[in-house]
Amino acid sequence: MMSRCYLKSAVLAFLYFFIYPVVAQQATFPQKNDYLHLLERAVQERKPMFLVVHQRDEQFVPFKGTVSKKAKDILSTQFVSGIVQVDRDDFNHPLAQTFQMNDPFYLFTDKDGIPLLRHDKAVDGTIELERLIDSVATLAKGETLGKLTAQYRKGMRQQSILTKMLQRYQAFDQYTDQQVLNDYLSQLTIEQLNNFETVTFLLSCGPVYNSKTYLLARTNGKMVDSLYSSLPLPVRKKINNRIIQRTFREALDKKDFSLAQHIGYFTYQTWTSNYLRGAASQDYYPLEYKRLMKDTVAYIQMARRFYNDRFYRIDPDSIARIDFVQDHQIKLSRKGPLLDSAQNAAFKQWIGKGRQYYQGDQARNLNYGAQQILAFAWNSPDALFDAIRWQTKAIGLKPDIAQYHHTLALLLYRVSFYAQAEAEQEKAISLSKLNKGRHKEMQAVLKQIRSRLL
Repeated sequence: MMSRCYLKSAVLAFLYFFIYPVVAQQATFPQKNDYLHLLERAVQERKPMFLVVHQRDEQFVPFKGTVSKKAKDILSTQFVSGIVQVDRDDFNHPLAQTFQMNDPFYLFTDKDGIPLLRHDKAVDGTIELERLIDSVATLAKGETLGKLTAQYRKGMRQQSILTKMLQRYQAFDQYTDQQVLNDYLSQLTIEQLNNFETVTFLLSCGPVYNSKTYLLARTNGKMVDSLYSSLPLPVRKKINNRIIQRTFREALDKKDFSLAQHIGYFTYQTWTSNYLRGAASQDYYPLEYKRLMKDTVAYIQMARRFYNDRFYRIDPDSIARIDFVQDHQIKLSRKGPLLDSAQNAAFKQWIGKGRQYYQGDQARNLNYGAQQILAFAWNSPDALFDAIRWQTKAIGLKPDIAQYHHTLALLLYRVSFYAQAEAEQEKAISLSKLNKGRHKEMQAVLKQIRSRLL
C-alpha cells in the first residue's frame, strides 16, 4: 500500500515539475516581457524578434485562434519573442517613439530592432502566423531597412537608398527620420518639386508641419491644391495623418507646445467642410500635449472646456448630420446643414443604420474625459461634477457597459455620494459577469467603496 502511495506521489511530482511548466508556457505563448530586455536578448543571441505590441489591459489575448506547434517552435527557437504592453501615457517608450501605435500590431524585426515586417490586423494563430513567418524569412534575405540604414550610417546618400528607406518608413507606419527626408530633398531639382508624383511622395513621407521639407513640397501651391482634389480620399487621409502624427511626435520630443497648437490648426484645415470635427481636432492636440506632459492645471481647464463643448453639449445626430452633408457633398448655408425633404429622408435612413456607431463613439469620448478628470482633478469638486454629467450622458447612450458604470461610481465616491456610488458599482458588477477577471476586480472595488477605503 505504501509503495503505491509513493509511486502516485512520484508521478504527481514529475507532472508538476516537468510537464506542467511546459503546458503553462504553451498556454501563455508568447509571454509578456519588457521591450528593452527582449532587444538586449536579441542582440546577445543574434536573433530576430517577434513582438505582439498592444496598449490594452492585462487580459489581452494575442491571437484569435490557437498557435500551431510548428509556429511555436520556430518563434521559440529562431526568434526572441514576447508580448509588449505599451502604456498609453508612456510616450517616451522606444516603440511609441518609433511607430504609430495602431492597437494591436505584430512586429518582426532584425536583431537590432529594425523592422522587417509589420502586420496590423488580428492574426489567426494557426495559418496566418505561419504565413507571416515564411514572409519574414524571404524578406530578411533581401534589401531590408536594417541593411539600408547600415549603408546610410556609412555615409552613402544615393537617392535610390534614401527612396527605399523612406518607402519602408511608410510601409511600417514608422515615424520618418527627418534627416533622411532632408537628405532626399537636397538632391531634388526645381523641376522635380513641380512634379505631381514627387510632391505626393514627399508629403506621404510625413514631413513635420511647416518644416523646410513641408514648405518646399508645397512650393507650387496650385499643383498641391490639384493634388489634394484629385487623389482618392483614403490616400489624402493617409498623407494628412502621417503629417499630423509625425508633427505631434516632434512636439513631444522637443517639448514644443506651439508645435502642438500648429498641428491642431493643420488638422482643423483638413476638416474645413466639417466644422464640428474640425473644431474638435483643433483642440485635441494641444489638450493631449498638456495631458502627456502632466501639466495638471492647464489640462483640467482645457479638458473641461473641450469635453463640455465638443461632446457633452452636442447630440450624436448633429455630428452625424454634418458627416452626411460632407459625404454627400451638400452645400452648407450660413445657418448650417439645411436639408431639403429628399435629403432629409435619405439622412433618416442613413442614420438609422449608423446611429449606434455615433452613440458609441460619443460615449467613449465622454467616458475617457471623465476618467482623465479622475486622474488629474480627483480633489476638484467643480471638475468632478462636470465629469459626472459627461458620464451620465455616456451611460444614457450606452447603458450596458460595465466600465461606464464603474467610472461613474468612482466619480460619485469622490464627491461623497456614497449610496449612489454603491448602486453604480453594483450595476458594473452585474454587467461584468461574463468576464471573470474584471468581475472580481469590480467586486473588490465595491468592498472598498462600502468601507470608504478608496
